[in-house]
Amino acid sequence: MLTLLSDQPPSSVSSVPQTRTLRLYENSVHGSIHMTSGSLQREGAQGLRADALALTSVLTQGVTHIAPAVGLVLSLQFVTVMAGVASPLAFALAFLIVFMLGVCLTQLARHLPSAGGYYTYISHTLHPRAGFLAAWMFFLYDPLTAALNLAFMGFLLQATVKIEAGITCPWYVFFLAGVLFVTVLIYRGIEISADIMVGLTAIEILVIAALSVSSLMHPGSGSIDMQAFTSLHNFHSKGLFIAIVFAIFSFTGFESVAPLAEETRDPKRVLPLAILLSIALMGIFFVFGSWAILTGWGSNQVDSFAHSAENPIFLLAKHLWRSGWVFVLVAVVNSILAVAIAGTNSSTRVFFAMGRAGSLPALLGYVHPRFRTPVNAIWLQTSITLAIGLGVGFWIGPDQEYYFLGVACTLGLIFIYAAGNLGVFVYYRRERRDEFNPLLHFLFPLLSTASLVWVLFRSVAPLPDPPIRYAPFLVAIWLAAGLLLLFTGRGGSLIPLMPLATDRIPESAGSGLNSLRG
Repeated sequence: MLTLLSDQPPSSVSSVPQTRTLRLYENSVHGSIHMTSGSLQREGAQGLRADALALTSVLTQGVTHIAPAVGLVLSLQFVTVMAGVASPLAFALAFLIVFMLGVCLTQLARHLPSAGGYYTYISHTLHPRAGFLAAWMFFLYDPLTAALNLAFMGFLLQATVKIEAGITCPWYVFFLAGVLFVTVLIYRGIEISADIMVGLTAIEILVIAALSVSSLMHPGSGSIDMQAFTSLHNFHSKGLFIAIVFAIFSFTGFESVAPLAEETRDPKRVLPLAILLSIALMGIFFVFGSWAILTGWGSNQVDSFAHSAENPIFLLAKHLWRSGWVFVLVAVVNSILAVAIAGTNSSTRVFFAMGRAGSLPALLGYVHPRFRTPVNAIWLQTSITLAIGLGVGFWIGPDQEYYFLGVACTLGLIFIYAAGNLGVFVYYRRERRDEFNPLLHFLFPLLSTASLVWVLFRSVAPLPDPPIRYAPFLVAIWLAAGLLLLFTGRGGSLIPLMPLATDRIPESAGSGLNSLRG
């Protein structure tokens, strides 16, 4: 039986077993109609659960994926190694860049909400080939989030248990336990995951905020004003730009909100709000937290902070809170588990969208008939987490895996962010000229893209020390492989389709972020 997918929801066609589907879509940018066949609708391939998430849950997804405790407790030392006393400045500049990126993303999410996120946006606004490359670079980021974070959790717990209890337990034992925990939660349904993320996020923010306040109340030697941390002479330091790259990595995760469009109530209003609120809240958190903690350590002793053998924030917490430092450890573990949940949620939804569109095998578009979760996409993501987490961890160590892949992921994201920014300009100039706003649709995309390119150039020329120096080569090889795959062999069959009618949210779903409209 041959079926055309129109405006019916996925569940309306899923009940027809063994249906050969002809996928029809319109490329409104290039004015052409395309058809592909061969995807098989199977019994039980239902749509994702609609209206499962309210603003609180979606905002928590963004904040959790940014990972407040991980971004500060695990990243501040590396940022300080690179930027020294200017670490708060690195976080502040990263915040400005990411906020402009967030504004650009909201302009696409308002009109093109989809489980495909940037994959859908870039395919629609630029070209399906550009969408394929964006998805290809995406595979270097979100699917690795759980692996690199859970591997570092294993490293952290191995060292902590050894120091505090004298017990030797390999890092991969903690890693495998974390993978099992995350997979079970995601498999059973996103509502369960969202409820748990709310609790985990609240705990970690409160603990780290309390430690920041305690640090300001008991400052170490040196200045406690912001001037020492923001001197303009720091811009001559190459390390500052590498620090900004890693600080941007600390902010990444705000875009994980976009793939939840089909499960969100009133997505055109909720998604833009959640994106910008998550960035703003975490910007305040990172800038204030980095300043306060370095003040508590002592701005005259930043070198000892940067080169401490034990995590310096743990040492500071032990000094200030005595045995209460364990709350910081709990906050970090909570943060790691929460970001692993958020990353898995995001990546599985994109795998689902690409499977449904035919860019990846159709079986990835299968939804569990009871839990309404993309079960095959979840199994794929779990396999990636195990392979990367264990493979790279045994190769260079789980701690170096975190820093190496963190920088590589950020460099890969620069391509996606830049393509999305270009898509904003093209979309509003071609399809929504009456809504075109020079600030939102030209200046913000231009400034944020130029900032990313400049930071990228300054951070890799000349190359940093190993293993970070290998990150640009990994990204370049990955991009070259994507281009090769796109223009030769199977490339044509893997080009993402434009958003199907089943991959879109009706225009009546909401009014958008009115405060950001021109």
